[in-house]
Amino acid sequence: MSDVRWKTLKERVEAEPYCRALGVAVETLDDGRARLRLPYDDRNSNPGRALHGGVAASLIDIAGSLAARTGFDPDADMESSVIDVAVSYLAAAIGEEIVADANVLRRGKEITYSDVAIATMEGKAIARGLVTHRAVPAGGRPRLFAGAADPDALLASEVSSLGKAFMKVPFIGRLGMRNERMEAGTARVRLPFLEVNTGERNAVHEGAIIALVDTSGAMASWSIVGLDFSFKASTVGVHVNFTGPAIGEELVSLARTLRKNEEIFWNEVTVVGATSRNLVAHGDVVYRIVVPQ
Repeated sequence: MSDVRWKTLKERVEAEPYCRALGVAVETLDDGRARLRLPYDDRNSNPGRALHGGVAASLIDIAGSLAARTGFDPDADMESSVIDVAVSYLAAAIGEEIVADANVLRRGKEITYSDVAIATMEGKAIARGLVTHRAVPAGGRPRLFAGAADPDALLASEVSSLGKAFMKVPFIGRLGMRNERMEAGTARVRLPFLEVNTGERNAVHEGAIIALVDTSGAMASWSIVGLDFSFKASTVGVHVNFTGPAIGEELVSLARTLRKNEEIFWNEVTVVGATSRNLVAHGDVVYRIVVPQ
């Protein structure tokens, strides 16, 4: 990592509040490649010391973006952002340190595609992801052709004590999420604006947004079955599109279960700025809940 450009990238990533709170360490960086390490931390866990899915997804986002950014000068006047992340979960990491290996698959004029593999130090595959990154000269203005989703489209309603307890899971609690609705296949989750959840430009980090999407999809699924911590449950996959940054603003996530087939739930999630009402992200969450017979 002797190249000054990559040393600058490493320092910037590790200094971002969200990455610093996770405990991300950039181990190696080369042209089109990045390797990140994340030691185990109770604050990143679910009950039973299992790594929260939002943490694995965050590491995929960070590693894929970092590998893409090795292709241009970090001091250039560019607007750089992740526009799409797709994650598949393969196994649980229980109290284990993990690593993320990202490799650029293709680099176009603006768009770079990175493949990311998450594994334990012993080589057990945990998750796989594809990150789509875009870099363009600064100064362009996005054109809006339609209004964003209404953050009040799903009104808040009384949430059960178990639903509130779910928000106290270490990783979710650290991000500050609040469950405001969990009813008949719908969920509404709020993510307050906290500096610890930010990346560059005082914007909410994409990893925190992925975690919000993941959690909201899970809440919508649980609202159908009835939340029970004795049931076995996990996210099967998450796919998130990012439509614009959320700068200095809390977010409202609206989730709806589109279909249930036995133990599998398909959920659609929209993330909106609570004040600006701008669409920030749109995603799909496939969730699994095994109900004992």
